[in-house]
Amino acid sequence: FNNAPIGNVKTFLVDKNLDVVNGLKTLADKSLMHISTVGRIVMHCLVQQLGTHIVLEQSDEPGKRQFLIDAEEIRDVLANE
Repeated sequence: FNNAPIGNVKTFLVDKNLDVVNGLKTLADKSLMHISTVGRIVMHCLVQQLGTHIVLEQSDEPGKRQFLIDAEEIRDVLANE
């Protein structure tokens, strides 16, 4: 969600039964992210690296991961369907 509009992130996460507003506030309080002056989420680079690492550990096959990391993975997964 790095650089995503805050409204989009809230909309996406609200269906996950999460306290989105409180969660974002907690992350901001711990300096793990902040909301830019134009309303976008800006994650600390280490948080983004950790998230990428967690996703890559899910499987060696991109199609079996919860999220796709880059355009090349997306292309490969769509080409193999």
